[in-house]
Amino acid sequence: MFSFFSKGQTDLETRFSEANSDMSLRNMYQRIVWNMQPTNEYLFDQTKGEVKYTVEENGYEVIVKPKILGTFNLDDKTFLWSDKNLSINDKINDKVDLFRETLPKKYQKNKFKSDTDFIKNLLSLFSSHIDANGFDNQRQDNAIIYYSLLEIKIFKEGKEIKVIEPKNHIQVLESQNNVSRIKEFHKEKLAVNKFYNDSKIESDEAFKKVKDVHLKYWLNEDSYFYPSLSWPCDFDEKSILEWTEFKTDDNRLFVMYTTDLRWTTESYAYEIDSDANGDKVIINEY
Repeated sequence: MFSFFSKGQTDLETRFSEANSDMSLRNMYQRIVWNMQPTNEYLFDQTKGEVKYTVEENGYEVIVKPKILGTFNLDDKTFLWSDKNLSINDKINDKVDLFRETLPKKYQKNKFKSDTDFIKNLLSLFSSHIDANGFDNQRQDNAIIYYSLLEIKIFKEGKEIKVIEPKNHIQVLESQNNVSRIKEFHKEKLAVNKFYNDSKIESDEAFKKVKDVHLKYWLNEDSYFYPSLSWPCDFDEKSILEWTEFKTDDNRLFVMYTTDLRWTTESYAYEIDSDANGDKVIINEY
């Protein structure tokens, strides 16, 4: 990341932080609904003005209307705005010029030196600015294309089953009851992993203990979700940057946390059964 010193650039950091919180939730919504993830096969068709994702696990074909922010050249470490790139179709870069005017002058140049962390923040801010469903990036040869996701259509077996209009589909809740419960779940699970890592218990006992902790909090007892043993743990409270409890627009309840993996950040979410009582409430994870 660049260091910011002027007031305008400090304000930009604040805008980045707010946009990242907003867009991490919107991207999580896409993961929940159609399993959006980096491993999905994709086809970028500029002529049609769409990106097609193939989600094999769900049997989905997902058609997205994108808006390209720009491209990052991995050779010379420069970012080029999409509306200044003659190879990009006008109909998928038409929202960029007005957004660029909201930035400090040095980022309004057609091309500027940068890094991928900064451009990801810029993409998050752009996506929030245009009220997008989410954002993505894909590498093509020596460049990375950064784009926002507007209208999303989900197909299964050739039939359209859902349309996601570009807007916020998440309601953040003031209640932290389930966040507190998940923190306790993580704390107990972390303790078992630490005991095993410190060779204070054998693997058989560790697996039994971590399974017992899991079943204390998971209402869905499908063995598919049973945890493994690991160290360090990405759910260690020391590495978690943000917690959010939210509902989707179809009234499903979730707790999301964002963790620092050192080389990047990643968000995860648990789905909570809103009708369940006590600690045994988790029914899925994303």
